Amino acid sequence: MKKNENIKKVAVAAPQLHRLKVTLKIGSWKKYFDSNYVNTIIAMALNDFDDKIFFFINGYLITSQNLYLVVQTTEKSVDEMVSKIEAKIIHLLKNNPQKLKENRNEISFIADDESLFYAARKPLFKIYPLENDHLIKLITGKKVKLSYFDQNLENLKTMIHNHPFCSAIHYLGGIGPVKVTSFKDQIDSEE
Repeated sequence: MKKNENIKKVAVAAPQLHRLKVTLKIGSWKKYFDSNYVNTIIAMALNDFDDKIFFFINGYLITSQNLYLVVQTTEKSVDEMVSKIEAKIIHLLKNNPQKLKENRNEISFIADDESLFYAARKPLFKIYPLENDHLIKLITGKKVKLSYFDQNLENLKTMIHNHPFCSAIHYLGGIGPVKVTSFKDQIDSEE
């Protein structure tokens, strides 16, 4: 008799993942930093979730104004998810200081100055639903083909495929700044 024969095996149910599609409008804290630095901090925050939290990014686009996200997570509400992202960003701003942009009336100061964090307090984002189906498909690696020419769609495709902070890089075979997980089969069948 082998030692393993008397051990009971218990099946563990997979956590229920919720699919969230959200547009996060970046708040006024962005004006204190270079836009590339803001995008980098957001990308770092998206990569900084530990293994205990189920947070799978299926698509993202970080622009100077907005963060577009399509995720699968165990978080039931968008507010809970965004709160965790904001906490990560504040932590990263404190630990990765950058000289603030110079204003004409102000002197630059280092990001660990407490006065900055009054400007960078929660909420860092305003939350809106992501309702642009073309954008959702493009950032999640799907093709969008129309039977007619749409200039807005062509402009969106061009922007996404040339954008350094977009999940399209992953779906085209490259490595982007944020780890992307492709949709699970059951999620694709919902559409």
